[in-house]
Amino acid sequence: MISLIQAHAHIAMLHALPPVAVPIARALGLVCAEDVRALANCPSVDSSLKDGFAVVSDDIAEASPTHPVTLLVRGFVNAGDEPDTLEVIAGQAVRIMTGAAVPRGATSVLASEFAQVDGQQVHIRADARSGFNILRKGSDIVQDQVILARGTVLRPTHLGLLAAAGLQEVFCSPFPRVAIAATGSELVWPGEPVTAGKVAASNMVTAAAELQALGINAATFLVRDHLDNLKEEFNRIIPDLDILITCGGVLDGDKDLTMRAMEQIGMEKIFHRVRIGPGKGACMGRVGKTVVFNLPGGPPSNHVALLLLALPGVRQLMGFPDCLPPKRQVFVTEELSGQEDWTQLIYSRASHDKGLLSAAPLRGMGRLEAMASANALIEIPEGCRILSKDSLAEAWVFRAVEGRPQTATPPA
Repeated sequence: MISLIQAHAHIAMLHALPPVAVPIARALGLVCAEDVRALANCPSVDSSLKDGFAVVSDDIAEASPTHPVTLLVRGFVNAGDEPDTLEVIAGQAVRIMTGAAVPRGATSVLASEFAQVDGQQVHIRADARSGFNILRKGSDIVQDQVILARGTVLRPTHLGLLAAAGLQEVFCSPFPRVAIAATGSELVWPGEPVTAGKVAASNMVTAAAELQALGINAATFLVRDHLDNLKEEFNRIIPDLDILITCGGVLDGDKDLTMRAMEQIGMEKIFHRVRIGPGKGACMGRVGKTVVFNLPGGPPSNHVALLLLALPGVRQLMGFPDCLPPKRQVFVTEELSGQEDWTQLIYSRASHDKGLLSAAPLRGMGRLEAMASANALIEIPEGCRILSKDSLAEAWVFRAVEGRPQTATPPA
């Protein structure tokens, strides 16, 4: 049995999947495997920030509502028109739309609300200093600049940035191929009747949803408690996977056959049993090139091991620079007790209140309800027996925290 820190060290030694070129439309949630350089300037030309008139700024330097300046309108330019098709000279203006290329000779753009068109003339009632309302070429992105660093987890705005920089694909470790196998003759598929003695495979549903939140559509299997059946099913699915997550059968009972099946198909154990509660029965190993996480069957044990072991393993294969969930300092709202030789993890609700990040243990509710309500796991680390009320502790935060963060000071 190893500590949580040791288990995380083993997970950190997993290698990311080899990078591939991924179209940006399918890259959301992936991780840049290299620095990304812009292929194009953005904007590609000096362009207008307003609908209005491209002018020579000196022509209208004295313009005002009481002393308008009249210019000859000699053309129109729209966004997307070829640049340099028109030229502005003294005494003239060109009608221009937002995003259009600024014509040669123009030094500023006057917004439409300060101008009045009269046939082929425009009466200007305000000045526009040199450069006004003009977005310069490359002011957002300069060709060949590094726009995203290696290790960036791609979010929607990152994909827009890549598109603006002229890229259509990006090198990333791909989404791993993952399957979840829930083991147990008592299990039924969600939606099937839960008759006496049967249990819906909720662990499998939770794990699949956690993976879906990462962008991964995992295959799901129910496997009955029969040693030959387990071996046959594992041997069938493992060759096509990067990661297999199993739920149940990791302890020492007569019906806990998952580990026996894994041993008989040749799994190389990396660790088995971690000093955490809940979740201690978790195992990590390899079958060939496939990483296997065998998780306990009890819902809290399964979920904690999923959050702190299996999902970090998935993110490690995706190339995340930090595969662990965020760990934050919190003030606990009530006294909590643990064991000195154990890391205890307590489902809680973390929230910001008056500048403090507090975590309230979820008591007085069923296990599954607490799991559904929680956004953090308060950690009582090895060597600590008591966390006093309002004391500072650490918590693994795995969902969004409500409220507004500020600089925290201890409660009075």
